[in-house]
Amino acid sequence: MISMALLLSACRIDNRRFKNGSGIINSSTSFHSGKGSRVEFSGNREAELFSRELTESLKGVLKYNFVTADSVLPVGFVHASPVPQGWSNTFWTRDGGTFMRELVHWNYTEHASLMAECLIKMVGMNEYGFFAFPEYFNKYYPKSGNELDGTSSIIIGMVLLYKHLPSESPLRKDIYNFLHKSSSPVAYIQYQLKGGPLLKGEGEFGAGCYLKGLYCNVVQNNLSALALLAVSEIETMAGDLQRADSLQGDAEKIFDNMQKYLVNNDGTWIWCVNPETMKPDLHIIQDSINVGFGGINGVLSMYSDVCGFEPAKNKSIFDPSFRTFSKLYNTPLRKEQFDKYGIWTQFDVYVAGLLTSPSYGQGYATQVMLLSDSIEMASKAIGFFARHTYQPIPGYIVHRKSPYFIYERMYSPDAPGKVKIVEGCGALNLVNVTEQLKVGRLMIGIDDSDPDTLKLIPRIPSSWKGYIASGWPVYTRNGVSYLDIKYEKKGDNISLKLKSSLPIKVIMVRLPSNKGWRWISNKDCKKMSIKSNYFTN
Repeated sequence: MISMALLLSACRIDNRRFKNGSGIINSSTSFHSGKGSRVEFSGNREAELFSRELTESLKGVLKYNFVTADSVLPVGFVHASPVPQGWSNTFWTRDGGTFMRELVHWNYTEHASLMAECLIKMVGMNEYGFFAFPEYFNKYYPKSGNELDGTSSIIIGMVLLYKHLPSESPLRKDIYNFLHKSSSPVAYIQYQLKGGPLLKGEGEFGAGCYLKGLYCNVVQNNLSALALLAVSEIETMAGDLQRADSLQGDAEKIFDNMQKYLVNNDGTWIWCVNPETMKPDLHIIQDSINVGFGGINGVLSMYSDVCGFEPAKNKSIFDPSFRTFSKLYNTPLRKEQFDKYGIWTQFDVYVAGLLTSPSYGQGYATQVMLLSDSIEMASKAIGFFARHTYQPIPGYIVHRKSPYFIYERMYSPDAPGKVKIVEGCGALNLVNVTEQLKVGRLMIGIDDSDPDTLKLIPRIPSSWKGYIASGWPVYTRNGVSYLDIKYEKKGDNISLKLKSSLPIKVIMVRLPSNKGWRWISNKDCKKMSIKSNYFTN
């Protein structure tokens, strides 16, 4: 077993450099501040489609899902799907946390702020005296529950927002107080850990979709540990080193016990275990909704939400995650479907193994492909997604206001006549948009998990030519900087131009070469220009 010290040392910024609040950020006065970021991929029809699908779907969610005026629902409430589609008038917590994450990264901090205020107002106190988030909210709030993946994704989103807000922002103080107080959701995670080696939760990442009961799920526990690491950063920034160390220690406990209880003999992840026996319940593991469920790829994909875009360095998470991914890929029907079409099917049994979604199926798998540098596989997966978002399989009608709107249920071209085709939650379902926005970010490759070192790790499909990105917010020691990037591939030549609104202590760019990946770095700069040849550099 690999020591979890490796994981924590790679994830953890040297937080003590923040002692006495020296790391508290100030807002940049860049003209990019407050405006949404943009990216345009180029090179072929799929690149153009994907760019437009991301742009229009994000704008669509803000227009049709996001509540901007007080009504029956509060400002900042985000419908799971536009009214009157399935699950409209509900706000799912894990979807909300991931959307807050993307809003901050895509430079929509005002919308993210409204979400944070709404979530703080809506969450209720549970029977143990802690604020804990439910699976979803509706018009009846406040409300509490045991959706630890929802709770953790919201915590991570709030920490990210905290770092990007001006130091004088009242909301920044409110977020810190909410996460720091003795009744906080963070304290609830720590309270749970006193009663067992792992956390138990419910929902889609508890026992599984539609399944009841509290279970120790590998995705949920991993995300909760990441949430503790995220909060430890802002505790250190505030000077509370004792609490920061406590949070990091509890994160280490979760990571260690994931290795002990949630790894199979073949080195792959176990979906969940019973909290009483710490063994799998076969009726849960073998339920049709869980067999081959792509959501388990969320362990590796979520890692990058806190610890950056190089998970391969942390073998305790990467090795079982990639073994799990490879085992799923080599399931005969999934392998056949992916090799033929580029679809990563989300289940082995459910819907005859011919369905996926842009989130838990295609989305998480594509993120794993990118994070593991499986670029050829990612190229195929992104191509399928781009084409089939714009033009679903024949006979499948998706009701939407734009052919570029991302929709929930994507079927294999082999599905007609074999399974019933249903629209489900339809276009602009929140989590399905957010996880593809993250795919776009991973391809751009901006990794600001360390405020002293910006890493740029482009990962675009092999047939694409590059991208132009503008107005991307980056968290640095000096404040929030805004990046403009132009990345181009022409034959064996690569060029990259980067401009930052603030000086950055270290910028490191990773580019491909015939000898593997090559890093090029610069210090204390606002601009960087690189020309590289695949064979000579």
